[in-house]
Amino acid sequence: MTITGVAASAATAPSAVSPRKIFWVTWLGWMLDGFDSSIYGYVLVAALSELLPASGIAVSPANIGLYGGILFSIFMLGWACSMVWGWAADRYGRVRIMCWTVLVYSLFTALCGLSTGIVMFAIFRFIAGFGIGGEWAAGTPLLHESVPEETRVRYAGWLHTATPTGLFLAALVALGAAGTLGWRGMFLLGILPALLIAYLRLNVPEPQRSRPLDPSQQSVTALFAPGQAQTTWAAAMMMACIIFGLWSSNFWAPTVIITKLTSAGAAHAHAQAMGAVAGLVTNVGTLLGCLLMPAITERLGSRRKTAVLFFVGALISVVVAYEVAIARLDSLTLFFIALPVLGFFTNGVFGLFTIWLPEMFPSMLRGAGSGFAFSLGRILGAAGPTLIGMLAAATGSFPLAISVLSLIYLVGLPFIALAPETARRPLAR
Repeated sequence: MTITGVAASAATAPSAVSPRKIFWVTWLGWMLDGFDSSIYGYVLVAALSELLPASGIAVSPANIGLYGGILFSIFMLGWACSMVWGWAADRYGRVRIMCWTVLVYSLFTALCGLSTGIVMFAIFRFIAGFGIGGEWAAGTPLLHESVPEETRVRYAGWLHTATPTGLFLAALVALGAAGTLGWRGMFLLGILPALLIAYLRLNVPEPQRSRPLDPSQQSVTALFAPGQAQTTWAAAMMMACIIFGLWSSNFWAPTVIITKLTSAGAAHAHAQAMGAVAGLVTNVGTLLGCLLMPAITERLGSRRKTAVLFFVGALISVVVAYEVAIARLDSLTLFFIALPVLGFFTNGVFGLFTIWLPEMFPSMLRGAGSGFAFSLGRILGAAGPTLIGMLAAATGSFPLAISVLSLIYLVGLPFIALAPETARRPLAR
């Protein structure tokens, strides 16, 4: 696609800060948002066991599944509303907007720990999701535009290792301290990312970028202009499928394990610990997928082929983990063995999109385009957790509900074909 009327710029000027420092600062922001976003999965049962009665709702496995799913979806809808951050990052600067996203998600994650009822908790979760969603739209373009072209793909692919590291850290904290801190203390830890803001503002410069001669070309409507609209919609629908699939599969693993163990008479502390272990082993696979993503894309030589591999692998791994290992064979051992493979495909695929998605848009639309694709994906993907909760309540089976909804990965395959192939091309300016 060719964009006319753009101020000439052959390449982004080198940053005064080393590429490694840019990478690690961006990575740290992502890692901390992964930590904040995943706390909920480890304390869902404990939090709802207190908040539901406080709101006049009976505590039962069915209600925990139903309201737990609704709250997942509310968080994701907040995430979805964050598309404004991408436009703001294009207009006002990557670093400035990244600081604001960190402040919002850290503050409102901590406030979740002060909730007195289910409605207050839902509001705080919504706003925390709004902040977390902006991290992607500001941080990813910042990295792409601040490092040399010869290292850009490698750094971009490795950037998503921050998310599983944050998930891994949250699982470790849940395993070692959830019993001491309680669910409220776990959420209060979410204020820690705010400490990153001062460093960002003082030590990371804005990348130099192409600027449109015509301001209308930086408008959100330019995403849907002829020559750009197909890319925008294909990106958004691919993101919808992988977000729907992720939040409908491995984020439910701790809940599935805790519910199964407590129903069998296990002590809640033991069930909670095993749920945290499930998060740890899943994220080992995710981390491996992200680390290998630059090499996989290089070996296949195609963003599209890599996407097909991960979409198909995600579908198979979800069915094997939940429908085969849990539902049919009733084996937690096999389920734990399958979890790293599940993490590799369902969450590792995001490592591909930290490379591919910013390549689809010119610099003047990179934040808005990435933000729109992720946000629309979250709007559609937000239905996943609620549908899981409803299906699980109706059928009495989390594994069956999760396996059925994994068919979303087949829906995503045609959109891969519609997306532009950007492998081995320089970043669009």
